[in-house]
This record gives sequence, C-alpha cells and structure tokens, in this order.
Amino acid sequence: ETSQHPQVRLQILDFDGIQRLIASHRGKIVVMDAWSTSCPPCMKEFPNLVALHEQYAGDRVACISLCSDYDGLGTPDDVKDQVLYFLQKRKATFDNVLSSLESDALLDKLGIYNVPAVFIYDRSGELVKRFDTNSGEFTYDDVREYLADLL
Repeated sequence: ETSQHPQVRLQILDFDGIQRLIASHRGKIVVMDAWSTSCPPCMKEFPNLVALHEQYAGDRVACISLCSDYDGLGTPDDVKDQVLYFLQKRKATFDNVLSSLESDALLDKLGIYNVPAVFIYDRSGELVKRFDTNSGEFTYDDVREYLADLL
C-alpha cells in the first residue's frame, strides 16, 4: 500500500518520544491532533489538519497527528497498517505518530477523556492551548482562529 504516497510515514513512539518530537520543532508553532480510526468525528475532521499543514507549509507551523488506536491488545504493529492506510488516503505528509502507550494511559497523560483533541505549542515548546471535547465541541475554525492570533 505504500506505493500511494511514499512521503506519508507513520512512526511508533512512546510518550517520551512524542515529547521529544514536539521539542524538535522548537521555533515553530506545533499543532498536534490526537485522533483514532475508531472515532468518526476525528476522521471527518482530519482533512482540516492536512489543509492547515498545506496552508502553513514551510517554516512557521509544524503539524503532528497522534493516533491512539493501540488499545493494549497485541502490539502497536498490529494496528499500524490500518492507520497508515488512512493517512495515505488523506495524503498526510507531516509527522504521524502511533502511540505505543495504550490509549487509556495516553489520554490520561494528555489530560483528556477522549479524542478528538488538538494541542497547540508555542515556539518555545510550551503547551499554550488545548481544544478538546471535555469543555464542549470545538471545530477547526476555532483552531485556525487561535493559530492566526499566535502567528
């Protein structure tokens, strides 16, 4: 299936690895979208992340997709193909991560009840904003508005 989009890649990282990835983009605003293939609203919203990446492609904004599909059964590799297939269909040519931490533990560490959630980090790597369903619905218009103010 990789013939579709060779520049779409998926790496499996633990929580520390995710933090290091965010830190590696210091100097840029980082938008990290936590999602899952078992979450229809996430998959519906996903093209917005791709559009955001295309809009700000280059040096100002780094996009990361963080998939929470691994639920602790088997290994993260067991779900990697289905996640990669979705990412390739969506032409997600930014950093794509599959968490090796099972989903409940990951959500716990991120401080959210469920996905979708979008985290925005400023140029110094500090988390400055979290959009999640804990406090009601959010849309990518909210994300874009917040981002425009930061930039």
